Amino acid sequence: MNLELTELIEDFVETGLLSKIELDFLEAELWETIQHAKELTSLSMAPTNITKRLDLENGSSWQLCCAAVLDATRPVKESRRVELSKLIENYSLGS
Repeated sequence: MNLELTELIEDFVETGLLSKIELDFLEAELWETIQHAKELTSLSMAPTNITKRLDLENGSSWQLCCAAVLDATRPVKESRRVELSKLIENYSLGS
């Protein structure tokens, strides 16, 4: 099984469903992003149709979309979206 972050997010936006394996993959990808945020120089922007469906601002990154999907499917006490947004702001990774 070949998993791709952007394809999984697009699938979730269309169907509202992802398997446990797919969600585990997104968790791992987001964890990597959060752990290495200070080493990143930029993040790829997701298309407007995706960010809109996930209630994110236009110009939001795929990683922020990933956090939104995980918050919707596997809620935690502190939102991943909020945590990642803080890192994006702290390390000036936004557009």
